[in-house]
Amino acid sequence: MPDNGFVKIHRKILSNPVVCKDCAYFSVWHYLLLMATHKQLSAIFNGKKIMLQPGQLITGRKVIAEKFNLSESKVQRILKTFEIEQQIEQQ
Repeated sequence: MPDNGFVKIHRKILSNPVVCKDCAYFSVWHYLLLMATHKQLSAIFNGKKIMLQPGQLITGRKVIAEKFNLSESKVQRILKTFEIEQQIEQQ
């Protein structure tokens, strides 16, 4: 989904206790950053065309779990923590 390019990451992220809880949290956080679109982009989701806005992405627990060799339940806990801490919003 994302094209080639750069993502700026501020060093201050190392002070975020949610993102830096462990290496799995850190990996999932960076995956989300790197996969998010930086401009409006059309995509197909559940057979329907949708418009992704900057900062949005389509992914799932299974995809993330396979990418980082984590259990789906671990990924679910990480995403739920990010949501509770208002780091992300899931739809």
